[in-house]
Amino acid sequence: MGIFVSQNIVLKEMFLTLTKHPTMVPFRKLFLFSFLLMFQIVLAHPRATIKEIDSINNLPFDYKIANTSKVIKLTFHNIEKAKEINYKKGIAQAYANLGTLYYYQGKYDKNTFYMLKAIRFFEQQNDMKALVWVYGDYGYQLKRRNMAQAAFYMNKAIKLGRLSYKDSELNAIYDNYGVLKEMQNDLDSAMYFYTKALKFKEVANDQLGIPYSLNKIAMVRIMQKKFSEAKIHLDKAYAIRLKRNDQIGIAENLNFYGHYFKESGNLQQAVVYFNKALTVSKKYDYKNLVQENYQQLSELYQKNNEFEKALECFKNHVQYKDSIQNLELRTRQAEFDIEYETERKEKEILVQKANVAQKNFWILTVGSLLVVSVLLGFLFYGRQRAKNRQLARENELKAALQRIENQNELQNQRLAISRDLHDNIGSQLTFIISSVDNLKYRFSIEDQQLKDKLQDISRFTRTTITELRDTIWAMNKEELSFYDLKNRITNFIESAKKASEYVEFTFEIDPEISDAVVFSSLKGINLYRIIQEGINNGLKHAEARQIEIAIRKKAEGFVIQVKDNGKGFDENSVVLNNGIANMKKRISEIGGQFSVQSKTGEGTIITVEWS
Repeated sequence: MGIFVSQNIVLKEMFLTLTKHPTMVPFRKLFLFSFLLMFQIVLAHPRATIKEIDSINNLPFDYKIANTSKVIKLTFHNIEKAKEINYKKGIAQAYANLGTLYYYQGKYDKNTFYMLKAIRFFEQQNDMKALVWVYGDYGYQLKRRNMAQAAFYMNKAIKLGRLSYKDSELNAIYDNYGVLKEMQNDLDSAMYFYTKALKFKEVANDQLGIPYSLNKIAMVRIMQKKFSEAKIHLDKAYAIRLKRNDQIGIAENLNFYGHYFKESGNLQQAVVYFNKALTVSKKYDYKNLVQENYQQLSELYQKNNEFEKALECFKNHVQYKDSIQNLELRTRQAEFDIEYETERKEKEILVQKANVAQKNFWILTVGSLLVVSVLLGFLFYGRQRAKNRQLARENELKAALQRIENQNELQNQRLAISRDLHDNIGSQLTFIISSVDNLKYRFSIEDQQLKDKLQDISRFTRTTITELRDTIWAMNKEELSFYDLKNRITNFIESAKKASEYVEFTFEIDPEISDAVVFSSLKGINLYRIIQEGINNGLKHAEARQIEIAIRKKAEGFVIQVKDNGKGFDENSVVLNNGIANMKKRISEIGGQFSVQSKTGEGTIITVEWS
């Protein structure tokens, strides 16, 4: 810029000198003026190169933030030079730089305007790598104004960044995303992103970026009351920033020290560091930090009962805050956001319309072919469907015939097995009984033990024949009616009465149970065996004088109870016999429930429930 000013001065002096010459006529004066003017334009606007434009756009971050006003002027000039050579990437990057510079000045309307302008340019160029950073920067800048929008842009940056960069190159994005998580009080997620970013920065020896991550980790540790860890990170960051003479970074670190001393209880030192931070941040026009320092000092002075200083700091805090967050700025930012979203959606609609027009042509072509294909297919389908229905009917008929055949064969097998049991096993058991009886009557047996043994064999064999007949009875039928089961139980009770003259039996049946109720043969024989075993237990083990059998209906199923007044047993100390174990097993096979209640000297109640 200094070169261009000096050129103007020199040209002006040349013109004045020549025009004052006595031989200079008006026409010649006009010609000389035009020539010098054209020469000035050529000198004043040399065509810039891409390298020169990039060098301005890529000035060090800390230099740009420390000299925002100067760099803003330089950036506007850089945009003009980029437009002269139609360098669109340079224009977009300059807009992004302006957005960031205005953000640090607290001019949020201009910040939003230029950031969205940069986003539009990069999207038009389909520059995905540049969009990663501009999305990330804008998301970070929105954190105190619109958290939902901040998260939206930050997520776009991370998703796009993972496609365009290595993970290690996204440390700044991870750092800033951690800030959003911290502001949402999700400290674990914030620590995850801060630590991840720090690791990548340390590998790359990023001396500018490392202090940012260290300070962010320190602030989380302060919030977690881990003050010793926080101090270590703050000191590391401050040392790096002093070495680099990063004035904005130093101001930020001094502010963090103020927070550290405030939260750890040293209010006097907190005041000292917030004042130091205020001095540096005001010097470099870092408005956000200025208002934050005033706010903290106001709170501290109030705690120290220095109310005059507290009020003064509070007024300054409000003044700075209002200057960067007033309603007009918020409204203008919302308007920019709406304009950007509207423009983007309109472009999407135009693209969709073009795609739809192209698709319509193919749809018409393909549709015609489909109509013909559908007609042919419908004719074929109709014939095939009729054929399938016929085949299905034939298969159903075959399946029904096969089921009948299987049932007949199964019934025949049952009858054959029952005949074998009756004719072979039954006759053999009868022969055993006859042989034992003949032994007792034909021979004079003096040994009482032998007599008892023969008697036991005869009794056991008769019982076996009875059970065999019950099994044959169940096998001969696929289903058993309640009427069949009731008669079988009645017959067994009558036999038990004859064998036990001194025992009183009662058999009660709920009148609501219909004789037509049907059970499977397995369920019927198992229920019968359970009742049989319950009665036998009452006779043999309990030495009962009264046995009650009851069958009742319940809401969904039936209940059988076998109750005796025998000697009973202690449920907690007596090991249950095989008879009860068999009853449990039988009821579990048919999906029922079994329970025994007994007390010594008070008898036993066996309960069976099934549905």
